[in-house]
Amino acid sequence: MSSAYHPESDGQTEVINRCLEAYLRCFAIDQPKNWALWLPWAEFWYNSTFHASTGTTPFEVVYGRRPPSILQFIPGEVRVESVARELQDRDEALRQLKVHLSNAQSTMKLQADKHRRDVQFMVGDWVYVKLKPYRQLSVSQRIHQKLAAKFFGPFQIIEKIGPVAYRLHLPSTSKIHLVFHVALLKKAVCAPTDTHLPPDLCIDSTDTPIPIAVIAKRVLQNASDSVEQWLIQWQHQDSEDATWEDKDWVLGQFPDASLEDKTLGEGGGNDTIRQL
Repeated sequence: MSSAYHPESDGQTEVINRCLEAYLRCFAIDQPKNWALWLPWAEFWYNSTFHASTGTTPFEVVYGRRPPSILQFIPGEVRVESVARELQDRDEALRQLKVHLSNAQSTMKLQADKHRRDVQFMVGDWVYVKLKPYRQLSVSQRIHQKLAAKFFGPFQIIEKIGPVAYRLHLPSTSKIHLVFHVALLKKAVCAPTDTHLPPDLCIDSTDTPIPIAVIAKRVLQNASDSVEQWLIQWQHQDSEDATWEDKDWVLGQFPDASLEDKTLGEGGGNDTIRQL
């Protein structure tokens, strides 16, 4: 059901309404009572805008040709007063739109600059690297992601690429890109004594956790479905450090582990968690 402030119908209608609201808001922000006067312009804007779903504009879909362009208004060349007044209103609306867009751009830039560091590094400097979670996960899964270290290094800068990117000298065993944005770097205060990457970012890693057995099984019930989990014992770790992992994730990450044949106990459970 679709109602005010709660539009739920077909997706295309919701997107159209949201776009028209944003368009009208740009014009009617200073004159909210006159929003209806801008509906013809909103209609023309929508019908003359390229749509990715159709590969063309709605105007071309209906009429088979491009929409007519809006002529530039030159005072004194229009003999009909009503037409001249409408063109003047159009130019004033476009002027207001440019002012609003400029103000919005300035506001966004001001907010972004509050969190931006103006930092410059030199070739030969030593820096720490902040590894984003998505980059770590793209390489290999870590068991305790929230408690993992965020900065690693330090590493030496060997090249400056543009104003905000630097190439670092990483170990030969690393399997991540050597170029980093300045926002991911932090200058090392003292001379480095040792440099390292987390084990899961090195090719010859021997500390990457590998499941060796399933200690127990359980099923978590929520409002819509159920999720089977295994209590996994990891290589080089005690059974007390075993963790509950989704069965589908374990089989996807370690397809050759054959864990179903390495179940240590038949204990199981049927747990209910809060509705998600």
